[in-house]
Amino acid sequence: MNRHIAEDTATQALPMNLFRGVQDRRHAKALQAELELVEAGLLENLTFASPVADVPARYLLNAGGKRIRPMLTLLASELGNGPNELVRRAAQAVEITHLASLYHDDVMDDAKLRRGVPAAQTVWSNSIAILAGDLLFARASTLVSGMGEEAILLQARTFERLCLGQLHETVGPQPGDEPIPHYLQVLADKTGALIACAARMGSCLVRHQSNMPILLWNTASGSAWPSSSLTM
Repeated sequence: MNRHIAEDTATQALPMNLFRGVQDRRHAKALQAELELVEAGLLENLTFASPVADVPARYLLNAGGKRIRPMLTLLASELGNGPNELVRRAAQAVEITHLASLYHDDVMDDAKLRRGVPAAQTVWSNSIAILAGDLLFARASTLVSGMGEEAILLQARTFERLCLGQLHETVGPQPGDEPIPHYLQVLADKTGALIACAARMGSCLVRHQSNMPILLWNTASGSAWPSSSLTM
């Protein structure tokens, strides 16, 4: 795997031909520059001294990806004064959490491919893939640890929901459960929770414009609430 694959991801995430207005293109270029900083941080934070850990831990990062979650973190920060170093670290933590979940998902699903390359457990083993995912979860937690109590709690609750979503998907609907609501809850936990986390991280780590009402979506209850407690 070459590192340039991951470095190109930030550019691939924002095809400039989608932006026709001058202001839109200027905004897209600024966001692309921020994504490139996030990408550099991802490579740095997924580098381990031990080669036994280093290669499998960076395997899926180097395979590419759309980087939707870090992009959402950066965009949400524009509800306030825009990206800063904490926001970029949060974007990295969210993406690393996502990557970690992919290692585990592929083991549980016995997947053969991920992002166009052989799934990690087919290259090494189930045990190595699971431990690589655990390493990434730990690294994401380390990144969030310096962001304040609310960010730490948000990360922990999101991790819990990821696990619950995977558990409910694995076990399936129980007697008396409606299949469609069960499936929608699995999606809310496995996918929606981390997307919501990405947006909320971006919002809570910036200073909001005065008197701007900010609503955050509660994917668990399907309701919105004002984030006045997040204003810094």
